[in-house]
Amino acid sequence: MDAATLVRAVCCPHVIVRNLIRSLSLGSLEFRLALQALDKPEYAFGVKHAIDLASKLNHRRVSVVEFGVGTGLGLKTLERYAEELGGKYGVTVDVYGFDLSSGLPAPSDYRDVPYFWKAGDYKMDVESLQAELTRAKLILGDVRDSIAKFAQAKPAPIGFISFDLDYYSSTAAAFRIFDGADEMFLPRVICYFDDVRSDGRALHCEYAGELRAIKEFNELPGEVHKLCAFRIQKPVVKFDAPWLRQLWAYHRFSHAQYNIYIRD
Repeated sequence: MDAATLVRAVCCPHVIVRNLIRSLSLGSLEFRLALQALDKPEYAFGVKHAIDLASKLNHRRVSVVEFGVGTGLGLKTLERYAEELGGKYGVTVDVYGFDLSSGLPAPSDYRDVPYFWKAGDYKMDVESLQAELTRAKLILGDVRDSIAKFAQAKPAPIGFISFDLDYYSSTAAAFRIFDGADEMFLPRVICYFDDVRSDGRALHCEYAGELRAIKEFNELPGEVHKLCAFRIQKPVVKFDAPWLRQLWAYHRFSHAQYNIYIRD
């Protein structure tokens, strides 16, 4: 245990309890999510929300998507939550992972934050990852091409998307998924963006990277759809965490089911 971890544990006893619950997988997934005592709680929240909304709109099948698979740790976590929560609530959750597989391409210009990422980062071992996946489907290649093929396959409505493509150019290209027909989405889709927080080195800003892609998407003419930042409130989670500020909701205002009343 390093010094920083020790200080946090002494000052915040709940950290020890949360780590114990996480390591032993104690309680239901919803209980662990409330305490954020699990891996990638943002994925658990996204899958849970997708299932909740799908159920209220009478969909028995829903899709969740990860853009930027890399080593596959996130995708394997996503499929684990899809199986556990989908089985519990009787909704089939299809999992898809988009990736170039050869690592990051060469950055286009300053908007791709080349001082922080470089070509070849996050190369995938495709064969090894394929052997480890249980239900997730890998969709390999440039998203500019693979999204169109994905749409043609008519997947179940998408309810959660994780964007972890790092670059502005790649994220903007991935937003082409929203060009699909209404049937391809739930009327509101939880979106997680991995690279919107600064840590003293990345210094992300709205003029580059994912934040620029979001800004430009929302500046497109018309009111058909927008990406809206939001905050989760209690009792969904009990403690603050950085990932809570990395969530956006994709609102598809033109969707035939957008105005259906869903409150209990």
